[in-house]
Amino acid sequence: MIISNYIKLRITKALGTLVTVTVIFLCIFGCSKNDPSDSTQREQISNPTNNSPKEENINRDKLGIISKTKTAGWKKIDDPSEDGWETEFLANQANKQLKKLGNLFFNEGSLNDLVTSEIATDPLTPESLELIFKDKNITAHKGNRNVNQPNGGAQHLKKELNSVRQKRTGSDDDNHAKFKIIGIKKENGSAQKKFTTEVLFSLNFRTEKNVTEKHARWSVQWNGEQEKPKIDKIRILSFNQTSSSKSEKIFTDVTGSALDSNDSYKTQLSYGMNHWLTRLPVRAMLNRFGTPGISIGDVNGDGLEDIYLCQEPGLPNRLFIQRKNGTLMDVSAEWGVDWLEDSRSSIIADFDNDGDQDLAVAVYGMILIAENDQQKRFVPAMTLKTSWSTASLAAADYDKDGLLDLYVCAYVQEDNGESIGAANNQFVYHDAENGAPNLLFKNETTKSGKLSFTNTTEEVGLNINNQRWSFAASWEDFDNDGDQDLYVANDYGRNNLYRNDAGKFTDIAANTNTEDSASGMSVTWADYDRDGRMDLYVSNMFSAAGNRITGQQQFKSKTNDKIRDRFRRFARGNTLLRNIESSFVDKSISAGVNMGRWAWGSNFIDLNNDSLADLVVANGYLTSKEETGDL
Repeated sequence: MIISNYIKLRITKALGTLVTVTVIFLCIFGCSKNDPSDSTQREQISNPTNNSPKEENINRDKLGIISKTKTAGWKKIDDPSEDGWETEFLANQANKQLKKLGNLFFNEGSLNDLVTSEIATDPLTPESLELIFKDKNITAHKGNRNVNQPNGGAQHLKKELNSVRQKRTGSDDDNHAKFKIIGIKKENGSAQKKFTTEVLFSLNFRTEKNVTEKHARWSVQWNGEQEKPKIDKIRILSFNQTSSSKSEKIFTDVTGSALDSNDSYKTQLSYGMNHWLTRLPVRAMLNRFGTPGISIGDVNGDGLEDIYLCQEPGLPNRLFIQRKNGTLMDVSAEWGVDWLEDSRSSIIADFDNDGDQDLAVAVYGMILIAENDQQKRFVPAMTLKTSWSTASLAAADYDKDGLLDLYVCAYVQEDNGESIGAANNQFVYHDAENGAPNLLFKNETTKSGKLSFTNTTEEVGLNINNQRWSFAASWEDFDNDGDQDLYVANDYGRNNLYRNDAGKFTDIAANTNTEDSASGMSVTWADYDRDGRMDLYVSNMFSAAGNRITGQQQFKSKTNDKIRDRFRRFARGNTLLRNIESSFVDKSISAGVNMGRWAWGSNFIDLNNDSLADLVVANGYLTSKEETGDL
């Protein structure tokens, strides 16, 4: 039995920064509700009255005094060309032009300011489409570029824009055209200023018949003045298109209908994280990420799955019992689990083997274990001391004694008042080993049912390579030898794959190509290729800017290629590792699953019941009040 539940809900991450989720529940920080009391308050600091020459030379920014001319100063500081990064300046200008082009898919306008008179472009949708998937809901095609097809000009591009504009229906929320510049190369020595960008293009729109989604990779050549470059050539490097069989969306957000009968939904859960950040007694780094976890299980034995939702400090945790009609009832207080402690994650599982589901919650500095009392309430039974910065939990019977053991992921070390993360001057961004230690607790519950856990981390060998910034872990028998192995996803560097040999663990990540050195934030297992071996998918971060910058010759030019590659890897995105028995092979790019944006959680799941493992990736950033639709 393997249990590993954790989720990050609309979270943010500082300076470049889950366990496998069983279900993705986006009710807490995903549903933003404007707070009528919110208002922008600015303190005005009066100018000093003393105008002596000495005080006139004082750096006012260092004093915290806001200058009236500060905006102009920051514009200069934020200009990449001021630092010698001309390619970033060009990318910014090109991005503005691409945004205007995207607007023309849905609104009429002129191409004159966007393209040259001699523009040559491939068809944005290739004429030759290869069917790669079809079921009752979705049809997917792959496009192949016809090298013998004559280039189209501005009129051809207008025709394609008009085609989408005429077909599309629905609101603006249903229609999007987005571009991400992931690479740029400047052409030196040309009479006109020319440069080429590699662009990821995504387009989705609703028609009366279906919803269409297109994804492509373009090579775009630019020509003209720096301030306003124009498109001279578009080449389609890859293309994929999916279409639904109906114009309705496949999934429907039922958060409100499932929860709105509860006062806790109206007064607590319906507000966004921005609302609570200004009101919570936050003290830990992870509080500012908005990372409380969630667990699923049948706590009252009625055959329906219930939900336990962790919360930030000062907000009560919530237990929702599922009714037969699918709605949820808040029983947090009645069941005694509306704790106000800083809660990071939880697991619902039968730890004492009495046939009902118990509860483990990772709170500030400890794990709280609560017994299920006659399927009517939870009773706190014991606490397990941990690092103060617990991140997630994963449970499995690693020693095959019939009892579920507990692995605890920890993130940052004890709070000592120093800067943390990449702000620490001792921090190694690409290979950090100053995180908090993870812990393994062996379940030694007695036959009479008295719960007991013992820290066996060092005894079983899990103390090796155990100072990482761990976000998630997941148990799986990857080598098919009958026991549970452990994969740990770490932020800021290399991950761990601990092989279980008769209850003793060895980190074999370096020897099996599974270190995946990046910003690991979740892990999920499945046999996606159906060869009998469990494969691995790790959520990291995709960054268009990171891809551009790390690909430039001037990026860390004095650093060796190995370190440069490490930094470049941080921007690539998610990782799919295929199990080939003795090792793993990286299939992320060829399978097309690396661009998961800023991915916080992922899960293999069969969405369409065809027995194949599909992928669901939760991504995004802390949501602003103004919905941008960008993440």
